[in-house]
Amino acid sequence: MREVDSYHDIFSARGERYHRAMLEWPQARSEELQLLPQRLRVSDGELLIDAPAGGGYVARHLSPGIRYLAVDPVGEFFRRCPGEQGRDRFHCPLDAITLPDATADVVASLAGLHHETRLPAVLGEFHRLLRPGGRLGIAEVAAGSAPARFLNEFVDTHNSLGHDGHFFDDGVIGLLEAAGLVDVSLEIVPLEWCFPDPAAMAEFTKALFGMDRAGDEQIIHGIDSLLGTRLLDDGSVAMRWELLIVIARKPD
Repeated sequence: MREVDSYHDIFSARGERYHRAMLEWPQARSEELQLLPQRLRVSDGELLIDAPAGGGYVARHLSPGIRYLAVDPVGEFFRRCPGEQGRDRFHCPLDAITLPDATADVVASLAGLHHETRLPAVLGEFHRLLRPGGRLGIAEVAAGSAPARFLNEFVDTHNSLGHDGHFFDDGVIGLLEAAGLVDVSLEIVPLEWCFPDPAAMAEFTKALFGMDRAGDEQIIHGIDSLLGTRLLDDGSVAMRWELLIVIARKPD
């Protein structure tokens, strides 16, 4: 039975393993990590808030001229976020972010809100933090998609903490509009996570998703059957993934 149910609880328990996977295979999710900055057309001189930021992985894929603020409620992740010049970090709940109104040109949120138990309040904070005309981008697993089934079925079975993600559908449009955002658009975007070989794919996903009840062969089989893989010409392997991209704007 599931013992934890919030982003803070989940990643306080397994954030170190998640971060280790991201460090050991830093290129595995490169396509995904670049997705929101590209879709939001973030340019030099703009300030981007990344929330929840995890270990600040998006920052590696930004131009040095983009100012970056990482926000995460989990101490294990906060300590890993970049804090050098032009990069800053804040350790606070997502529904009570310790930054002034109209701080950001862009707020980006990658694959963390399906564990957020106070989503309307979080979206309200994102609205508050955006300057007039600022852009919000959310990339999340879509309800009913192959990644949703993989996470809430396969990962749930093989993770001793379980996995009960509350994935996104077009109901998010009403939540964003209620928070004061406009021009909401939704798009399903196919992606690939890339690895040197199937063994690396198994080790990465085991650590990332905390699958402490599955062996490598079990994980490879689960990925092949539920998500699908593609062998590349150089012998590496690409794991199929997809995300729902949600873009919105704060009125001028």
